[in-house]
Amino acid sequence: MIGLQTIKKYVFGIFTFVILASILVACGGKDSGSSKETTEGGKKKIDEIEIAVTHYPTGLYAVPYNVGMEKGFFEEEGIKIKNVIGSGGGGTTVRNVLSGDLPFGDVATSAVLQSYLAGAPLKIVSGGVQSLADLVYVTRKDEGFEKVEDLAGKAWGITNPGSVTETSSHLAFQNAGLNPKDINVVAAGGLSEGLTLLKAGEIDAAPMLEPTYSVQKDDWKTLFRVSESVPNYQQSVIITSPQLIKENPDLVKRFVNAYQKSVDWIYENEEEAAKIFAKSAEIDESASIEAIKDLSAEKHWSAKIETDSMNNVIKGMQLGGTLEKGSEIKWEEVLDMSFLPDEKKLDPSSLDTNK
Repeated sequence: MIGLQTIKKYVFGIFTFVILASILVACGGKDSGSSKETTEGGKKKIDEIEIAVTHYPTGLYAVPYNVGMEKGFFEEEGIKIKNVIGSGGGGTTVRNVLSGDLPFGDVATSAVLQSYLAGAPLKIVSGGVQSLADLVYVTRKDEGFEKVEDLAGKAWGITNPGSVTETSSHLAFQNAGLNPKDINVVAAGGLSEGLTLLKAGEIDAAPMLEPTYSVQKDDWKTLFRVSESVPNYQQSVIITSPQLIKENPDLVKRFVNAYQKSVDWIYENEEEAAKIFAKSAEIDESASIEAIKDLSAEKHWSAKIETDSMNNVIKGMQLGGTLEKGSEIKWEEVLDMSFLPDEKKLDPSSLDTNK
């Protein structure tokens, strides 16, 4: 089994290379990626784009995009999404955005902040997923573990360094009164990989996301839903590049508008939204309906960015060692809320700078 620190060093090496390559491409004067304006006979301009969304198409991060494309909310804003590129979570989604020169990504907040501190040219322009209600930890059915505290001295699976599973796990450890040094955190490389390691006995707890959990929960013993331990957490944000904000701010504004329109429609049409998602993700429709009704009650998606939720991400990164003390986050450099309505903005001075 490869230790987490070894994996972190390996991933960081690749990540740094990709960042530098992306910066070089940007310096070479390449335009804003796959964004393309078209005009036909005086008709409304359409920006044709590709985007990256973490755990697409099976993760529930996908729902606003599925709905927005199906119900025409992006087209109403003059945007056609040609393709959505998925990933296994953590920094991989950021790398997809940067290496693919994509205009937008729906990415784990912790991965965005790690990338910013490494010098990546990106900006947070909107919230995405607002809670951890879709994340559940499980163990093998025959194990005696009942709660997080029982995992002291055991192997705890996460997906990737910098991921939501890593930072939220460290918050859960602290809330349970555990010393992180008492738990062997193992990066499995993805959600399905974690379940494979759990089944083989190489780790003792693994994360699952809804709606997969609702479909497969009888195969495992449930430890806890992470939102029960960590109620406020900015799980994902929407990012773009400073270059796109400068060259085409209207596209950014329209993209954020379409996202929020889609979210509002989900809350008013839970069952239909669940059916749209189930078709895209190729999952059981009843499990999708159950999951989306549960997450709608939690207001799981929103363009809003909240102070407590953002600061919990910082705290989780500090506890997990992915944010070293003194690595100052200058929020005016990484956060641009000019595309959000006032009621969805926060006061940047209320955010932890890690200084």
